Amino acid sequence: MAMWSSFLLLVVGVAAHSGTCPASKKCGADAGSEKGLPCCQISSNSFECCSSSEACIPNVGCRCAGEENLRDYEGYSFEDYKQEFSKSYADHEHESRKSIFEANLRKVQAHNAEYRQGHRTWYMAMNELADLSSQEFGVRRSTKVAHSVHRPFLQLDAEVHKPNPAAFDWRSKGVVTPVKDQGGCGSCWAFSATETVESHYAIASGKLLTLAPQTYVDCVENPDDCGGTGGCEGATMELAFNLTISKGIALESSLPYEGRDASCPSYKPAVKAKSYVRLPVNEAASLETALATKGPMSVTVAAGSWQLYGGGIFSGCSEGSDNTLDHGVQAVGYAKDYWLIRNSWGPGWGEKGYIRLSRASDKKTFVDHNPADGEACKPYPKTQTIGGECGVLFDSSYPVGVVAGTEEEIVV
Repeated sequence: MAMWSSFLLLVVGVAAHSGTCPASKKCGADAGSEKGLPCCQISSNSFECCSSSEACIPNVGCRCAGEENLRDYEGYSFEDYKQEFSKSYADHEHESRKSIFEANLRKVQAHNAEYRQGHRTWYMAMNELADLSSQEFGVRRSTKVAHSVHRPFLQLDAEVHKPNPAAFDWRSKGVVTPVKDQGGCGSCWAFSATETVESHYAIASGKLLTLAPQTYVDCVENPDDCGGTGGCEGATMELAFNLTISKGIALESSLPYEGRDASCPSYKPAVKAKSYVRLPVNEAASLETALATKGPMSVTVAAGSWQLYGGGIFSGCSEGSDNTLDHGVQAVGYAKDYWLIRNSWGPGWGEKGYIRLSRASDKKTFVDHNPADGEACKPYPKTQTIGGECGVLFDSSYPVGVVAGTEEEIVV
């Protein structure tokens, strides 16, 4: 995924186009050169001093932390978009892409106007995905909940013996790899499982490895069409954990991601697991406790309304009708007001690849009327009741007994 252009980069402190405010600059009560706060260059001869709670976006100005991607897009054209994201199109698709872009631009501008008026808790952005049709965007959301499994799994002992921390973020512990990009392959489930295995191996061993989601894309069997028909057509994190138990997962360096289906190769397992745990369904306390005490979790969500997410605390599923669980992600933390979720659409999406899901719906449930379209395995249920914003509480799991693999090559 293309990176944001330079004028969108977050700059805090001394960086390009930023520095100590000129002594003659009037910066307000809580900002100024005497406090060493950043000076944001808006134009060749115009500066703005940011407060301690703000970040500088060069050529734009100071923005509250968490609003680095918030723009009004006034005068923003299709040509601007193509240049910003290094997009090029065949002649026959140029006009259709332009139409999609223009429709999404109107949507973003209308939504962000409501955000600025205080009517929304999250805002939108014209990102790498803003030229995709709904069908193309759906390809990135191909996962389902494993209602039937082929190995025994454990249940979490979620009894709380002491209060959980008010907030927790596993990124600060050095056990979360950089945000990845699954591309146009429906391999979100493989990325979610890979990321969670990486984190739990790092917690157990002190070594943070970059593992290969292509292992799961190529080698996971999916006889019950859980999440799709396998590979880029979708599967589940639990099926990926089953392969981690039976054969293990390779290093990314030995089995690089291709973003397409391929036959399962022989490989050396870098990491294996003994089993996996599934959390109780629709229980916020269980997910919070597991995050606080065990590590990051693989979770299934309804992500049909995530395409243009730019930042803030997301409540778009409960505000609309997006209740089809269809996307695998990794939960890496929480706070009082949100769950911290890592996505696999590259660092240019959302809040540097992350989304904060509102906890206002922790005690609410919603009906998924299309399990077969999103997250169920055969035989597909007609409906299912999911809990939390975007159904984040319905299907959570993580591997246990994660250890180094053997030098013996897995021969297929």
